[in-house]
Order: sequence, then structure tokens, then C-alpha cells
Amino acid sequence: MSKISDLKPVNTSKLSSNIKLLKIIAITLGILIILGLFFLFWGLAKSYNNLEKNKIKDNSFLVSDDLQYSEFDFFQPKGSQLISSSLGENNEILLRYLYKGNNVLVILNTEKKEVKSIITLKIGKEFGNKNK
Repeated sequence: MSKISDLKPVNTSKLSSNIKLLKIIAITLGILIILGLFFLFWGLAKSYNNLEKNKIKDNSFLVSDDLQYSEFDFFQPKGSQLISSSLGENNEILLRYLYKGNNVLVILNTEKKEVKSIITLKIGKEFGNKNK
């Protein structure tokens, strides 16, 4: 048998002092948990109020009527499907199309508003211009 479960008069005082110590530790931890939860919810409520203020500030930037942009119309052939687009250096836009079973890369210059080059990738046996 273990010494703790022996309820002899000598062990009773040790057992009761251990129980009192465990009660004090449990109550202290409970108070700390409740206090921690209080500060957690208080901080979340405070940051939520600041979030609403930040949204109001951000919306004021989006509503301005001074936005100026230039339009650039680009027509694609029927039956072509745009796969991806990306902005490159010197205000160039790379458009990747699937057209008649081939990958077609179109490079647009947005400053001059013209097509800089069109590259058609066809299926061959080797890389390069030769098709053997």
C-alpha cells in the first residue's frame, strides 16, 4: 500500500496539509485563468474597436474622385482563351493564351499602347526554331 492512503494518525496530518496545499494551488490557478480570460476579451474588444476606425480611414482613400487612369483596349481572336497575365518591367504586360492548340505569348507595351511581340509556341521534337 502507498503511504498516502494509509490513514494512520501520523499520515493524516501530512495528507490534510497536502490537500490544503493542492486547494490553494488550484484556487490560485483558477483565479489566474479567469484573470487571463478577462484580459484576453478586453484586448480583443479594444482591437475590434480600432479595426472599425481603421476601416473608416481606409474607405476614405478609396472614395476619392481624383483617380486617373488610361484605358487600353486590346482585342483577342475568337476561340482564344486567356491562361495568365503578368506585369513585367518597363510597363509591359505578358499575356499567355491558348489558341488553336498552341500556347501564344503576347507582350504589350502599356506606354505606347501597342503589341510589342507575339510568340507562338508550337509542339516539335526539339527546342528552338528547327522542327526535325
